[in-house]
Amino acid sequence: MFTKHLLTTQTGRNLIFSCIALVLTVMQPVISAAMTPQESRSVIKQTIASLWTETRSPTPPALKKQQDALKNMLAAGSLSKSDLKLMVGDEIMAIMNQQEANRYVFNTIDKPFDSIFAPYITWETVKEIMWGRASAPAKEQVVITIGTLAPNGTPYLSVPRTTINPRINKLTKGKIKIKIYGGGVMGEDTDILRKMDIGQLTGCGCTSLGVLKAAPDMSVFTLPGLFKSYEEVDYVFKKYRKRIDQAFEERDYFLAALIDTGFFRIYSKKKIASIEDVRKNKMLTWTGQIETTLYDKLGINPTPVAVPEVISALSTGLADTNLAPAVWMLGMQGYQYANYYLDPPIMYSPAAIIVSANIKGKIQKEIGVSDMFAQNFKEFFLSEYNFMEPLWRAKIREYDSKAMDAFQKKCGIKAMPYSDEDWEMIKKASVAVREELADKAYPRELMEGVLATLEEYRQNNQ
Repeated sequence: MFTKHLLTTQTGRNLIFSCIALVLTVMQPVISAAMTPQESRSVIKQTIASLWTETRSPTPPALKKQQDALKNMLAAGSLSKSDLKLMVGDEIMAIMNQQEANRYVFNTIDKPFDSIFAPYITWETVKEIMWGRASAPAKEQVVITIGTLAPNGTPYLSVPRTTINPRINKLTKGKIKIKIYGGGVMGEDTDILRKMDIGQLTGCGCTSLGVLKAAPDMSVFTLPGLFKSYEEVDYVFKKYRKRIDQAFEERDYFLAALIDTGFFRIYSKKKIASIEDVRKNKMLTWTGQIETTLYDKLGINPTPVAVPEVISALSTGLADTNLAPAVWMLGMQGYQYANYYLDPPIMYSPAAIIVSANIKGKIQKEIGVSDMFAQNFKEFFLSEYNFMEPLWRAKIREYDSKAMDAFQKKCGIKAMPYSDEDWEMIKKASVAVREELADKAYPRELMEGVLATLEEYRQNNQ
């Protein structure tokens, strides 16, 4: 009756026509947003291609309009999440064969991807799709073998064994397995690197010794007196990450994860209260040129020892004093042969997980994919380990802190502070080491750049 009354008057008819126009106006974006499955797939393909590059240009207006239309379809339910997931998976697999990406793309694609497709699909879901579908063609299990000196019970092994390794095994339905040989069963770092070069192993969990062998320029980060804190380490590594990656690639290795060996202190079975005391003791050395050059400047005459023989040397009395990080002293039980340590630490050294350049050929052969696909899959593999670095470093540093606490409270190891005179001597010796080894152990320009970056950090964090 009410509607009939409205139709009998001009005012009523005008009101009805206005309501209809308003409804059509509101509905217009949804109506115009409708795309065919082929059109939706085309938008997804263009979007992924635009994100599949390190230098991402602003989204063209036409593509942005299509992306908005796709979102409207998802919101309205005219395109289901399952269909979107299938389309994205198809286009990701296609582009793996067509357009080269790198770990830097994979490490930064999450936010721009999620800004377009979330909450309907996230980059984390895409990574799961990529692992599953990329490994599916493999007829037999692909085993990535990694050797390391790291002992069981340390975060060097516990983190990968409880996080990324089982994750990859699960997502690939067992098609890809990462097997770690810990505790030095594959030899020390140099032995592991040789086995990588001839294809017996895929990767190495390197101590500082292996890091410097695989990428000599990394020695600049082990210079005595360089870093004062882990915050400084993180700041410099972030600034120099591509340069660091390049240093490994120059020797045909790829850096999967950059973590810590840690800060090094001088430990001794005998009481040490000065550098003079250290000179009188039986000091050993194992980390290489930086360490031995520092000892030379300080008048210390050490005995060179291979890493697997350090504990034996300390236990038999061949040596009674050594320079090492807390995580190593705890993990290798070196603390049993120490009653004192000098504080603060005098140098920092990184640890790393590296893989052979042969990994690309292994992927291509054993999974049965194209050269382009294998290249992208290798970079995707590296990015997964890159992604784990913050957690890994945090666990190592927590372990480091607990080790130092336990040394004092449970083991009775006494901290002996350097005198002002000794610390000044160490600072002068450190500068002398930098100058002597510049353009020998590492490029001078790299050293100067790192020093400038550190100064920049310190100026901004006073």
